Amino acid sequence: MGGIDSKVVMAIVRKDLRQYLGNPTGYVFLTLFIATTAAAAFMQEGFFARNLADLAELNKLMPAILMFFVPAVTMGAWADERRGGTDEILLTAPVRDGEVVLGKYLGVLGMFTVSLGFSVAHVVVLAYLGDPDPGLMVSTYLGYWMMGALFCAVGLVASMFTTNATVAFILGAVGCAGLVFAGSEPWAAGMLGTAILGLLFALGWYVVRSGDIPGSAFAGGLGAVVGLAFWLPSLLPWLHDEGGNNRFVEVFESFAVDAHFASFGEGIVRLGDVIYFLGGAAALLYLCSFLLGRRHW
Repeated sequence: MGGIDSKVVMAIVRKDLRQYLGNPTGYVFLTLFIATTAAAAFMQEGFFARNLADLAELNKLMPAILMFFVPAVTMGAWADERRGGTDEILLTAPVRDGEVVLGKYLGVLGMFTVSLGFSVAHVVVLAYLGDPDPGLMVSTYLGYWMMGALFCAVGLVASMFTTNATVAFILGAVGCAGLVFAGSEPWAAGMLGTAILGLLFALGWYVVRSGDIPGSAFAGGLGAVVGLAFWLPSLLPWLHDEGGNNRFVEVFESFAVDAHFASFGEGIVRLGDVIYFLGGAAALLYLCSFLLGRRHW
């Protein structure tokens, strides 16, 4: 965090939080989040059949809920600034790109944290119905928060690519969906891997060729073609084992959030899972800072 002015970061955080919490839309999202998570936790037959005071039913659906809720929070983070022209004021101010990105990120993460904080009412309901394990509740909510922290970074990057908040929401939801379904649907893992390779090729060309956007687009397409070649069995059959499993797909199946969240829902906090969530968010914020820096021309 060297070189980051915390006063600048917090000023941006406060501005964005006022925008979220000072807008009726923010409270609509907040109410919908609490209602949706409550329905997922308690209005299912499995909750009563298990007869246990835990959030196991909510754990199954939480990735899908956050897949839509978090992009709804992040969709206007950059899109609204660019559409209103206020991003030019922000970027010409004496602030560093890292400070702007971190401030924006903490702003959307703060809104998500507030929403998650209100959902702790579910634990109160569990305490009324039974005797929930405090340690399990803490680890479960820590997992929710870390998953949301990663999705906030995905949504923030998506919001940088457009001035339309609706498009930013769709891009963010698609990005989060790739991480949600990669572990359960081989096609999702293949698409995620193809998208990541395309992005890496495009960024590599962009850096080497100093901002060659047409060339970067071509390189991104080439990376996607390489990903498809790895993914489709008819193109590179040697990438498949004797059982027919695609090794390329297996690699990106490990990117799925549910596999890394599961231990939190069981009351176990693993260092590898923490690194996955926080490291993934940090990498996306670095990408966001890089993209922001390239706009200074």
